[in-house]
Amino acid sequence: MRMSRFPSGRAPGLGAIIAGYAFLMLCAAPAWAGVGQDLYEAQCAGCHTLTGHSTASGPSLKGVVWRKIADLRDFKYSAGLQAQVGTWSPDRLDAYLRNTQSFAPGTDMFWNITDAAERKAIIGFLARR
Repeated sequence: MRMSRFPSGRAPGLGAIIAGYAFLMLCAAPAWAGVGQDLYEAQCAGCHTLTGHSTASGPSLKGVVWRKIADLRDFKYSAGLQAQVGTWSPDRLDAYLRNTQSFAPGTDMFWNITDAAERKAIIGFLARR
């Protein structure tokens, strides 16, 4: 008799796997939100706000996800960012935060976030603001 690792003798179906994954994501979401906020405060809040009003150091990041690049009227963007076309999709934000100068040569921002998980957490946090 062949022994199975599963109590029923059969592997779980795709529906059960997806349901389990969704459950884990819902349970983990509040923890990720806290991490993203902590990372934002540690790495971004020194120059950026979430109030909708930019500072001399950086544009407001309120609503940045899917916003047109270099579009806030109360901030003077560098030529590097003004040359960019499109919106701040999560993928474009990730590329920018990974290497600001590679994404937009001449940008005034020199802060790079090399850790992919940290970038993802920050972008996830910003997507909810």
